[in-house]
Amino acid sequence: MEMALNDIRDWIQTALQDVEVDDSTADLYFFTGNDAKFPFATIVTHDDDHDSSSQLNREGIYRLNFPTDKETFQSLFPGIRGKADLQKASFNHQASDAFFPHPIYGAMRWVSVVNPDFVWPECKTLLARAREIRELRPTSW
Repeated sequence: MEMALNDIRDWIQTALQDVEVDDSTADLYFFTGNDAKFPFATIVTHDDDHDSSSQLNREGIYRLNFPTDKETFQSLFPGIRGKADLQKASFNHQASDAFFPHPIYGAMRWVSVVNPDFVWPECKTLLARAREIRELRPTSW
């Protein structure tokens, strides 16, 4: 059974400390405390002019996104050492339950997963780390 978007939202807000969510649009942006400038995670629910690679306009499809550190990114995507490697690589941005570099922010080590299920336990660990990274570096991505 795939994780429901609201279950992920609830987990982020209850399992991680001092989290605020901006849900003023169809997408969700998760921030540490009152800092509404740089989210540590997002859930995107629709395509837009800048990113339609995951075809999120399909019924029930969403994409969870979060940053990682260099070591984690390289362990998830061996062989991707920099922007040039990322540009040459091929990832299926529509595949469910599989990690891939964010279609736009992959060079900044953001990771995405469409409708996580089996990878959800790993997502929880990575989301907790993303929350820590945001606290350590509050104004950078």
